[in-house]
Amino acid sequence: MNSQVGRALWAVTGAAGAFAAVAAGWQVLGDVGPEQFAFAGVSALIGGALTWFQADGPRRPSVSAHPVPRELPRDIADFTGRGPELSELDNLLHARGRSTGPLVAISGRGGLGKTTLAVRAAQRVAADFPDGQLFTNLRGYDATPAEPTEVLGSFLRSLGTDPHAIPEAQQDREQLLRTLTAGRRLLIVLDNANGPGQVRPLLPGGPGSAVVVTSRVPLSSIEGAHPIVLGLLQPGEAVELLGRVAGSDRVADDPGEATRLVALCGHLPLAVRIAGARLAERPDLGVAALAERLADERHRLDHLEIGDLDVRATFMISYRALSDEQQRAFRLLGRFPGPDFAAWPLAALMGVAPRDAERHLDALVAAQLLDPLRPDETGATRYRFHDLLRALAAEQPEPEADAAAGRLLGAYLALAAEAEDRFQPGELRKTGSHPRHEIEAGHRDRLLRDPVAWFIAELPNIAPCVRFAHERQLWDAAWELAHIAAPFFEMLAAWDDWDTALGLALDAARQSGNRRAESITLFDAGALYRYQGRPDEAATAYEEALAGYEASGDRHGVAAVLLGQGIVHRNRGAWDLAARSLTAAAEQLAAAGDRRLAAQALRSLAVVRRGQGRLDEAIASFRQAREEFHRLGDRRAEAFAWRGLAQALLDNGVPDAAAEAFGRSLELTRELHDRRGEARALQGLGRVEAALGTSSAALRRFAQAREIAEETHDQALNGELDNDIVAVSRA
Repeated sequence: MNSQVGRALWAVTGAAGAFAAVAAGWQVLGDVGPEQFAFAGVSALIGGALTWFQADGPRRPSVSAHPVPRELPRDIADFTGRGPELSELDNLLHARGRSTGPLVAISGRGGLGKTTLAVRAAQRVAADFPDGQLFTNLRGYDATPAEPTEVLGSFLRSLGTDPHAIPEAQQDREQLLRTLTAGRRLLIVLDNANGPGQVRPLLPGGPGSAVVVTSRVPLSSIEGAHPIVLGLLQPGEAVELLGRVAGSDRVADDPGEATRLVALCGHLPLAVRIAGARLAERPDLGVAALAERLADERHRLDHLEIGDLDVRATFMISYRALSDEQQRAFRLLGRFPGPDFAAWPLAALMGVAPRDAERHLDALVAAQLLDPLRPDETGATRYRFHDLLRALAAEQPEPEADAAAGRLLGAYLALAAEAEDRFQPGELRKTGSHPRHEIEAGHRDRLLRDPVAWFIAELPNIAPCVRFAHERQLWDAAWELAHIAAPFFEMLAAWDDWDTALGLALDAARQSGNRRAESITLFDAGALYRYQGRPDEAATAYEEALAGYEASGDRHGVAAVLLGQGIVHRNRGAWDLAARSLTAAAEQLAAAGDRRLAAQALRSLAVVRRGQGRLDEAIASFRQAREEFHRLGDRRAEAFAWRGLAQALLDNGVPDAAAEAFGRSLELTRELHDRRGEARALQGLGRVEAALGTSSAALRRFAQAREIAEETHDQALNGELDNDIVAVSRA
């Protein structure tokens, strides 16, 4: 330290001496002006200071003459797909004339090949950056992510800065990086960033350099960043990648199973690569055999690990980065039984308000653990898991799983029951004892503004939820959800879903020993068989339901079965049997206070009267039933009554009135999204046109009805339309 002080004094003394000499010259010679005197003095002081700095003062950053770093990792030979993304990257990285260099942010979940894509793109354009390429793994999701200060030091060394001359402070390092890169053409690849805060300090200055960043989360908040969101491989690309890793002959020998295998890998590049590596190291393991192992979702992730490649471990990095509540949301959603969901099921699973569930969903989407879908028919955004992420979520231990399942089913029961009340006012529904879980009133009203739209959105989840209840032996939830959903299943012609739900519901009722629940489910089964044109099975189901209702003394149930049996007789053309059964049903249902089913019995009796040729009685009964449905607010049943009235009016030789009634039925069914009802109304309007002699208009109506009949798999209507078209053609 004394030596430094001495050298400093010496330097200052020398400067003072030089200054004095200049002053003496001015006094003696008189030929040095004031400006020259001041300039000389300042120069002397600067010279002294430089002497001190050079002798023992702080060292200036010493930079060698433009070293050229070449730090890009090796490009892989079996790179597959990503053609559009590579073209976009080429165009962006070749951009010229910008005030700042291009910045491209590649985002997507783990296992999609973000690093592989970034390296491939960087290698393709490396020649355009003659001053070199820098690369670093920011370890964004490791336990100890790379600090910007650490990375800046590495970059400065790569650019030729003397390690001893690198500043300590991060801000100073940032400034030095911008200084050193300002006049160079560099390509910088920042891999595996955890967010903008890790990236901003590493950005170079000047327009000559370009940056490519990869991250699991979008980096849209970085100014000027161009986002590229990476998705899954196309099926053909995934099969190609499998063949490149496993051997093209293995794939060519069994292309069908290869397609199945990559589908079970979810077309995720990492998973496909692992599957290919497994096949490569096991020549005795066939593609079909590996696909069979992956078919078991409970153990699928166990087979997607080889060496240092591990799908589970890759996904767990993102999971561990979540907060405790977000992790809980992820685990509980892994138990959801359907293919996709809105926010309210998560609210029920977690026991929180829908707005809190939406916040957790946003976090899972941002973490690339969940995929957002388009808004559903109610306007609510829906979400879906990648299959492998669903498997990961489902295997995480969740102590509250049973309670969450009960809440979820309780929410479905509550919403479905209210949807049915709004859809079919006046319904006397038979209920079970599973506790309801109510959704916040404002959110519930938004969901059920159009109850049919809600059910259309939730249709893919209803049968899986019935199975979910059955698997957990929540018997009442299983049979009641199937029962509440029955009118929606029927309206949407969702025969397979309805059949699946009823099978599970009937077994649940029998497993619990609940004879009443068994009768209710058998009654619904009779309706399904009736709509499917299976009268014998319908009659058997009604007889079994009747026995159960009589044994339990359920007079309302007995009357409802009489209605079902009367419709079966009607469909068989047994008019007298149908009339007796339906007349008794109408009387008993009215006595039981069930105005809706009583009106339905009256409408069915009107169909019988029409079949018997008693048209005036039929028209009167249709009008009476229509008025009752209108008073109840049951628009769908009212549409049915309008259609029956229209057909009776047409049979009675009043085509204009019939056309008006069919038109009213068409209007209501379209408002209700009732495609089958819409097709029947169109058929009726075609019959009116045929009666009026306008054959071309009739055929157009029949063609419209045919399109819907094929869409809804309504074979009975298709058969009727065949007869209608033949009749018009012969006329």
